[in-house]
Amino acid sequence: MGEGETGIVGESGCGKTTLGRTILRLLPATSGSVRYRGEEILGLSPSAFRAKRREMQMIFQDLDAALNPKMRVGDLLAEALTLHRTLSPEEVRRRCVELLDLVKLKPAKLQAFPPELSGGEKRRVSIARVLAVEPRLIVADEPLSALDVSIAAQIANLMRDLQENLRLTYLFISHDLRMVD
Repeated sequence: MGEGETGIVGESGCGKTTLGRTILRLLPATSGSVRYRGEEILGLSPSAFRAKRREMQMIFQDLDAALNPKMRVGDLLAEALTLHRTLSPEEVRRRCVELLDLVKLKPAKLQAFPPELSGGEKRRVSIARVLAVEPRLIVADEPLSALDVSIAAQIANLMRDLQENLRLTYLFISHDLRMVD
């Protein structure tokens, strides 16, 4: 896949999620090759890969497992923002508000806990959290599953807009060919 491209489609259980997790080295590869921006990454040492890891993020399918239910949305975003850089508390707050704006959520959601959010809001927070580290490649594992049709369409449109505006590349994992275009 090249910059700005999208998608992998296959039947349920065929290994799409395993492939996505292996690309990000969340699972060990048993064979094969993964090239990212022209560089073979499976053979990189953990420290060499860590330098690239910020550019490669994953939106997990399971909304409840992806967001710590005991952390407020603002703390979840702040954690991601400060993982790779040092920011003042004011910079963190400002960037958290910007991230929520990017995913079309109001700043008041910074005080919410994930169980207080709808499925669509949880998905938007998970997208904002991934965007906090300014990735170039996002592995999106069934990001529209468990959402009703109208919310799934909103999230699909949001992801398209973000892809275009932020020049993101998605590895969009789905069992539905219509969702990957």
